[in-house]
Amino acid sequence: MRLLYFLVKDFGWAVVLFTLVVKAVSFPLALKQQKNTAVSQLFTPRVQEIQKKYRGNQQKLQEEMAKLQKEGYNPAGGCGSMILTMIILFGIIDVVYKPLTHMEPLDKDTITKIQTLSKQAEYAEIMLTTENGEEFYLEFTEEKENVPAYSENEREKLGKFILDNLSDFTDEAAPFADTTKSALKSVEGKYRTLQRELHSVRQFALHKEDGSFNSLSEATRQKLDSLQENMLFLGAANLGQIPQFSEINALWFIAAFAFLCAVLQVIVQQAIQKKSMPNMPNAGAMKMMLVVGPLFSLFISFSLPAGAGLYWAVSYLFMIGQSLVIYKFWPPEVMREEAAARMKAKFGGVDVTAKVVDIDDAGNEVVKEEKLSDMSGKEQKEYYRKKLEAARKADLEKYGNEEHLSLDSVPETPEQAENPEDSENEEKSENDEGEN
Repeated sequence: MRLLYFLVKDFGWAVVLFTLVVKAVSFPLALKQQKNTAVSQLFTPRVQEIQKKYRGNQQKLQEEMAKLQKEGYNPAGGCGSMILTMIILFGIIDVVYKPLTHMEPLDKDTITKIQTLSKQAEYAEIMLTTENGEEFYLEFTEEKENVPAYSENEREKLGKFILDNLSDFTDEAAPFADTTKSALKSVEGKYRTLQRELHSVRQFALHKEDGSFNSLSEATRQKLDSLQENMLFLGAANLGQIPQFSEINALWFIAAFAFLCAVLQVIVQQAIQKKSMPNMPNAGAMKMMLVVGPLFSLFISFSLPAGAGLYWAVSYLFMIGQSLVIYKFWPPEVMREEAAARMKAKFGGVDVTAKVVDIDDAGNEVVKEEKLSDMSGKEQKEYYRKKLEAARKADLEKYGNEEHLSLDSVPETPEQAENPEDSENEEKSENDEGEN
């Protein structure tokens, strides 16, 4: 990213270009992720069977899911791209918080000196703007030696003097207002946070003309000038600042952009998923993602410097582009067929099939096999109903017990259709609990 920054000399566009490069390089990972998703979709009917059958037995559920994973099922196969995006986000955050270290690389001693001068500039500003400050200052320093003047042209010396004698200035006996003492105490805390380099850059911009940073070399001052200018994206949004809900400014546009990109990405992803697996019962999860993703984007945008929010927004935008390109050139149905062929060659197939009766053009009954994943939820339920009816009629012929003909209960899994006694035992247990 540093190379891109030196090429464009603009922090915002460096973030955009860096994100584009990352997404281009990670395109094979995104394609592999989609292929893994296609494989996972083949297991969906079996996963649903297991979840329904063992919903009250977590140990057995985990055992059966582990067996599926040995056959090639990978529930986390579609998370690679988002995990990579999150990892890079932390790197971007570090870059945004430490522009002196990463963007205009300065040695550690120079950065420490800049931060010290920045603190001194804040101390001097507090004292110079305190009501009756000069009077209190003269009273306070009356018996001290080598005391710098209380004036604009002595700012750097004044700030250093306060820094060296801070405990005396903030002591309860010091003749300053509590608000002044509190302000002096708070300065040190700013330089213990991740924003210490950003604070230093801002203080330089505020006090570079009043003598507070005169002891810096001309080359260092030029780098600070360049960095301050290049942190402004499109000439308006300072990417080193954190947007505030209470202050509407250019940074809000970045937060809004991140929110809208997150919404659009979820919508596009869900549309593709519906076409990939039209019968997949995930409406609840889709609605949840439509809320969680955009809200998380807002959280990032209003919790971190705007540079991180810009990266997050652009990442979503490029993820949308990736999804559309993959959908165009690697259609879901083609991916699913290729995945089915691979799984069949390796494991003998993974899909659940059902024998259904159809009527041909001549009016004759034809028995054929159909994949459960290709059936709608209603068709699957009707298939299980008929299967249970046939099993109970067989019981009637064998045992002569008419109560087996009741169709009030519809099996939730193929195993219940194969073993109607288990289904009846569950019903009896539920009835007994109801009576109790």
